[in-house]
Amino acid sequence: MTAILVPLVFGVAGFGIDATHAFAEKNRLQALADAAALAAATAMADQGNMSSEEAEALGLNAFVSQTLATEPAKTAAQKAEDEKKLKDSTTFAVSTTTSGNSETYDVRMTSTYNLSLNGMSALLGFNNFRISVESQASSGRQGNALSMYLALDESGSMAWDTTTVDPVAPTKKVKKQRKERYPCPGNETQMCERTVDEWVDATNYITKIASLKAAAGVMFDELKKADPNSSLLRLGASSYDDKTKTEQRIEWGSSDVARYVNKISEKPDGGTDASGALTNALTALGRTNQTEKNAHDAKKNKNFERFIVFMTDGEMTGSTGVWNKSIDDKVRGICDQAKADGIKIYAIAFMAPAKGKTLLEACSSGAADYYYEPTTMNQLVQTFGEIARKAAKTGTRLTN
Repeated sequence: MTAILVPLVFGVAGFGIDATHAFAEKNRLQALADAAALAAATAMADQGNMSSEEAEALGLNAFVSQTLATEPAKTAAQKAEDEKKLKDSTTFAVSTTTSGNSETYDVRMTSTYNLSLNGMSALLGFNNFRISVESQASSGRQGNALSMYLALDESGSMAWDTTTVDPVAPTKKVKKQRKERYPCPGNETQMCERTVDEWVDATNYITKIASLKAAAGVMFDELKKADPNSSLLRLGASSYDDKTKTEQRIEWGSSDVARYVNKISEKPDGGTDASGALTNALTALGRTNQTEKNAHDAKKNKNFERFIVFMTDGEMTGSTGVWNKSIDDKVRGICDQAKADGIKIYAIAFMAPAKGKTLLEACSSGAADYYYEPTTMNQLVQTFGEIARKAAKTGTRLTN
């Protein structure tokens, strides 16, 4: 009898230990499942153009990598086998629902995981314990009523090259001069020298102004996604060098501003003075001007936010080419007035010198969330896209 009871006692004790471990492991896997589903839903809301397949892959990879991270050391082959088994037993399903100016992304996942039990549980005939988890998360992109004004630099330095090679035309012909010696006419015993023009291949970099136009285009596309019916978003713009250009008054949607930006000269010139463009922005968006409030009221937008997007690649010089403290101070003052009026300022110092960066950071509504220092075309494009998504607002929630 003792010979029978001893294994049974050990088996029961071992199973009790395994049951406690299994409960803790299920809680861990549920937390990882929640995090993975939420990550996929959040990514779809943040990016706006992520496909269901991309979101599913992101969530699956996050869940599998975190689940297996705490496993004991194994060979590469064993790890690959475990990863395949877990992926095969995990499913993600993503659906998108569109209603008016909003989109909802629903992410559902289920997974099963075989937990190995200890040797004592095997005495009772148990080798594995199957754990099942499921999770659901939802996120949304909903149009946020806003009025936005862009103050954009088109000074001479915006004609300079970035470090990004034009993928369509990676080389260009440039004229170079070289010295050439030849026998002098009438006295070929002597050598004369002349300058000869020749055309040679050179790397074709994208200019700053072309980068700005591309980045602004991404912003307008993002805003159009948030407001396809042009009933929530109003945009205007002023470009500037050392003079303020004719402004594009604020109108519904992004079409008018997109045309305005595209018409900016491909060969900009002049110095830098943003005070006029920012004054236009403050005048258009300030509380004392009821135009924006009346426009949103007519569309039944009970609340709306006001934004300035201030971009420069330089420092305030006026027409002199040398930093001008009085213009710099004037710009700071306008920014302070705008912020005191409740207008939020996104500031972008694109490949800018130190004084330009200092000014833009001071003008922004906060270095952490409203100030950017892109140094490449790609970073500038990302910056404008991010600003558009922030302004349009997104939200995510866990629903399981």
